[in-house]
Amino acid sequence: MRKPKPIKMPIHALTMMLCVTFLLISGCDGGDKPIDQSRYAKGSVLAANTSINGQFTLVATGSNLVQVWQKGVAEPIYHWRQGEPSDSILLQAISPDSDNAATATETTVAVWSLLNGKNQGFYQLKLPVRALALADNGSLLLGYQDGSVEFVDFASGRRLIFMGHQQTTNNNRINSVDLSANGRYALTASQDGHVLLWQTTDAAIVSQWRHENSITLVRLGPEGKLAFSADAQGQGELHQLPSGELRSRLQVPYRGQTFVSARLNPADNQLLTGSTARRLELWQLDNGQQLQHWQVGTHTKLRPASAMVFDVAFINPLHVYSVSSSGLGETWKLDSRESH
Repeated sequence: MRKPKPIKMPIHALTMMLCVTFLLISGCDGGDKPIDQSRYAKGSVLAANTSINGQFTLVATGSNLVQVWQKGVAEPIYHWRQGEPSDSILLQAISPDSDNAATATETTVAVWSLLNGKNQGFYQLKLPVRALALADNGSLLLGYQDGSVEFVDFASGRRLIFMGHQQTTNNNRINSVDLSANGRYALTASQDGHVLLWQTTDAAIVSQWRHENSITLVRLGPEGKLAFSADAQGQGELHQLPSGELRSRLQVPYRGQTFVSARLNPADNQLLTGSTARRLELWQLDNGQQLQHWQVGTHTKLRPASAMVFDVAFINPLHVYSVSSSGLGETWKLDSRESH
């Protein structure tokens, strides 16, 4: 039998193949580097959130301590402690007007002023909390393990328990919640894929839709006319409110996507999302087309070198901001040619 002859490959072709292979292994980096980077922690963080314009950033590193950073200031402006030293801050939220913030362990929640750093209230919870949102007036929305959702009017002390998700299936634990700026409407999502928009005045359901898979994230637009929902398989949808009608689906070019954070900017027809695997992405609202993408920084001492994008913000028409589990806050430049 004749031996097969070795195939000779030109050097330029071999180089091209190696480059393509490297890009596939490295996760197809967006290429753009941040124009500004701030390190908020030496190691990874458990939770991080930012205000609507990136002015304030909350960072929880695993103890009962939350650091509050202000853009342009080299050190934290506040240090908040909640519960026992062994208690971990798992959830955080900032009101749309950036005046107040909320932090939560599994069984406690606290409301703080971002104007002076003082505590506004502390609550002991009877059930493990899984999701948290905050309105401009300090009203709280809490999603629980048993499928119930609690609304707390901070000014009057009125409480309302919403049981709508308990009427769907047994797999109804609450995975994500959001609250309109005025506190009148709640958007809630459960493990079984149901998304409900309801009124906090009387718990009346306004609209609803369902994903085939478990919901990981829901977010309301700033004027309450649009909603974003995403499931565990990386399917992201934009829905018109109050009808709940599907407006568009994100044209996600890969599988294995898990959306962790999102911010809607209807004025510029844009959606900004943060995901696992370091992904920060800009989308067009009306058709779901991807406009830009980046990969956030990682902590150099951690392996594997990856990060979860905990929160995102539109700073201005030219720049966006991300804060990730690597403890980094990063500012990115928008490509004006891709904006619609």
